[in-house]
Amino acid sequence: MKRATIKILGALFLVSTLGTSCKKYLDINKNPNAAEVVDPKLLFSNAIVNYVNVRAGGDLYIPISLTGQAIASGGNNPTAWGFPSEEQYDVNALSLGNTWRTLYTFAGVNLKEVIRLAEAAPVKNNNAAAQAKVLLGFVFEDLTTLYGDVPFTEALNTDIAYPKFDPQPVVLEGIIKLCDDALAQFDEASPLKISDYDLFYKGDIAKWKKVARSLKLRTLMIMVDKDPSKAAAIGQMVTAGGMLSSPADNFLVAYYNTAGRYNPKYGLNKQYNSEQSFFGASKWLVNFMNPINDPRLGIFFEKPATAATYVAPDPGEDLDDDVHARVNRNFHNASEPEVLFSYQEELFYEAEVYARGLGVSVDMAKANTLYKKAVEESVKFYAAQAKAATLVTSGGNSAAFLAAADNAAATAATFAASLPNLSSFGSQREAVKYIHYHHWIDKWDRGLDAFTQWRRSGPEGDEVPPLTLPTGAPAGGLFRRYEYPVTAEIAANPNAPKEKIRYDTKMWFDL
Repeated sequence: MKRATIKILGALFLVSTLGTSCKKYLDINKNPNAAEVVDPKLLFSNAIVNYVNVRAGGDLYIPISLTGQAIASGGNNPTAWGFPSEEQYDVNALSLGNTWRTLYTFAGVNLKEVIRLAEAAPVKNNNAAAQAKVLLGFVFEDLTTLYGDVPFTEALNTDIAYPKFDPQPVVLEGIIKLCDDALAQFDEASPLKISDYDLFYKGDIAKWKKVARSLKLRTLMIMVDKDPSKAAAIGQMVTAGGMLSSPADNFLVAYYNTAGRYNPKYGLNKQYNSEQSFFGASKWLVNFMNPINDPRLGIFFEKPATAATYVAPDPGEDLDDDVHARVNRNFHNASEPEVLFSYQEELFYEAEVYARGLGVSVDMAKANTLYKKAVEESVKFYAAQAKAATLVTSGGNSAAFLAAADNAAATAATFAASLPNLSSFGSQREAVKYIHYHHWIDKWDRGLDAFTQWRRSGPEGDEVPPLTLPTGAPAGGLFRRYEYPVTAEIAANPNAPKEKIRYDTKMWFDL
């Protein structure tokens, strides 16, 4: 089978899992644009399943991870992803359209309907509406950081056939309002909420309130470099607390070692590549992690039996099976969860806030403690995830993978303590960039989250990591966005952008 065909079939395979992953949650409305009368919890779980599957699947995870250089295509190696590919900024039109459609039609429409039904019920279900508002905030953050200006104020309204495209700052402000509205609406004392169909927290409203605040903080952090006035709100939030405060608060969805419920990353490898990963390690991870003896290396990647250390190909270079490391097939296993927000992510933001003095006084000592704690929690998270993994057996390296997990768990604290103190860097900016690099390392497998972290890490030419144009990519700038898909609903909308916005055009927040 030709690699191009594998790519198309792989995308279709991953799209197909959207409708079969959690069958009990998906027996709901047949018209995605006008939901029939149905229990809001069914719509809510359908939105979750579609949302996390597109984030982990071939239409979003693979293109964004390759264009963002978090993974390597492997070039013309027969068992790699192929050349040219998304690594050369060749993103299939199906990926552009399927992602747009899934985020709006399957996730957004259902969440908007959950809010309407919950608030219109004879006994208002405030918690269900608030849960949906928070998740809708996540969906819109992905939409705007992926496409830029998108419908928001007039979106998901059946009375408006042609919604206007709002500027990105309007969308981001709207996400903050969704979080604030949800926080005002949550009622921990009420028994009315979505519990069994809540795949994140099983109806734990205290945790939903925490993640609402953390999403608000992340949105403000995306905005603050373009709009420095957001620093005051950031400082207030960090001082007040109430955001994710332990690994038990992680906002994620589990997958299972059951046909139809696999993590899509594993499903593609299983169906088309004998469970081996298509993708090489990124040099931006390996070259940073090797010198500090990062214990996550053996969890993230597997190296050839004859290789003494982890070596990654340059972006666009052919993968050499005797030299280069690949993404660990046991890391991309059937039960790998999809993470939307983690405790260590919260810690990285707070470390950055104190290192930069965003709404607080600069406090490098506090920033130092927070960033090292973030790294420690990241190592522990991936160690625990590896120990809980459904191991891949077809040519896998299970013993080495589990040994790496044991080592990471045992050494997380000492490894974090061994990292350089922020005071050792020659300037505040270099200290902040070091925090950014560890933050990106933690998010490398989260597709769009890593890509957004890279874009917000500094002005053009000073981002972290310092990506370069991949071999075979068109001359010009680095990849910075999905182009708008050529779909009927966009083509017919007189309010949609009419001029093509290229993939290398910076967004409002991207300096």
